[in-house]
Amino acid sequence: MIHMRAFIPDNTQQRLSDILRWGKLRQEQLSQAILITNESVVGFLKRQLQKGKWRAVQDVLEGKPMTNAGKFMLNELRDHIATNLVMRLGLRKVIAVSIAAIVIPLILAKLSGEAISKFTGKNK
Repeated sequence: MIHMRAFIPDNTQQRLSDILRWGKLRQEQLSQAILITNESVVGFLKRQLQKGKWRAVQDVLEGKPMTNAGKFMLNELRDHIATNLVMRLGLRKVIAVSIAAIVIPLILAKLSGEAISKFTGKNK
């Protein structure tokens, strides 16, 4: 049996609102950043699976990024997403990193839940 222990940040909505004000972003920019982050996470994990890094992907999806492989992959994923947000939306790096730090755990928790549902036959 797989147990989910995703690291979901506390008061996520408040933290995103704070980033909107602090970074002087529009809501549409934040929405685009979330979509880009989601696409980036899915693409990144698929590439890692294609490279045969099953255990690291599993650790990240299960919310165990403190294993050596999981920690390395999570750091690599954050850097990749921050770079994508900077390049595609023109955000400042500090804002891109802040958005990634808040949104990545939510996306990983969602993907993990979907994977568990798919493999246990509990489709939504």
